[in-house]
Amino acid sequence: MARIIHYYARYLEHPSGVTDSIDHWADAARKGGYESKILCAQPPGGAGHQHRSPLVRTIAHTGRGRGSYLPWGLGLVVRRGDLLVLHEGWVLSNVIAMVVARIRGARVVVMPHGVYEPQIVENQRDPLGMRKRLDRLVLRTADAVHVFYAGEQDVVRAVEPRTRRFITVPNGAAPVDESKSWRGGDDHYVWIGRFDVFHKGLDNLVGAWARLAEPRPRLILAGPDFQGGRARIAELVTSLGLNETVDLRGHVGGEEKQALLASCRAYVHPSRWESCSIMLLEALAAGVPSLISRSIHAADELGDVGILDVVDLTSDEDELSAALRRVNENEEMGEKARAWAATVGSWDAVGRRMVIEYR
Repeated sequence: MARIIHYYARYLEHPSGVTDSIDHWADAARKGGYESKILCAQPPGGAGHQHRSPLVRTIAHTGRGRGSYLPWGLGLVVRRGDLLVLHEGWVLSNVIAMVVARIRGARVVVMPHGVYEPQIVENQRDPLGMRKRLDRLVLRTADAVHVFYAGEQDVVRAVEPRTRRFITVPNGAAPVDESKSWRGGDDHYVWIGRFDVFHKGLDNLVGAWARLAEPRPRLILAGPDFQGGRARIAELVTSLGLNETVDLRGHVGGEEKQALLASCRAYVHPSRWESCSIMLLEALAAGVPSLISRSIHAADELGDVGILDVVDLTSDEDELSAALRRVNENEEMGEKARAWAATVGSWDAVGRRMVIEYR
């Protein structure tokens, strides 16, 4: 039986959008008739990911974390005819994995998950340029690079123009039971994610919210802290006089998250860049009318067909106010989003496309 093997050294460190994506791609390969595995390191400090896929297998590594993992056990698993999928980038473990795959006669697909966006490239600690040279080598040596939207192809080409081939298939949306789907009725807009201020564009969102005419609508920002981001946003909210309007919350999950989405006026996703947000897909699958920043890849593909709406949060004009009016409890948009997520945007549908593209 042909095999598709996913490699992400730090899979077990903690659950994330990347591990969720890997779980679904590996399961899609299994459903498509492949033997499917997820290979990773055993974290020296213990696994923080407690709900791992049953397809996970640890292999021997040296190193103590993301920047130092070296997958010496990979050569004992990978064999001729396999397809090895390398996740993310900027790590020596992927370079070693590429070399092992070529020695063993395996094909290689790189799935960057957005790590070659310009803002990330510019902030790499790479004074000698060695990391970029190694990642360019991986990209041009790979049989294909799997991106989620067509716009991401240009992002990868900017790093390595000699990329051989692109596979363009987005992450899928997990089904949401109709009893938990969006109904609206409450007074809040909502964003859910980690408080990574710059990446997630939270400063842009709060700044744009302050420019709205009074009385401003209520906005809930919910999620785990990231490098002091929640405190920074709290300070910004106070300085702009938004304490009565913007509500900051911690991590939400399960029924609490579902209730926030189901009752909101709309979901707002302000990221400066985004490869393919799992949280946004959750909102669309629940039929939540959604508003996203114009700068992320999904804006062109999903905004143009009315599955969601887009906004430039950095505009000096009152663009946000008009955009909020368009999405506010927009039942037609919510129904279109839910129908898309249940059909062409579902994991079953994109998984079948992936299996065909990987052959």
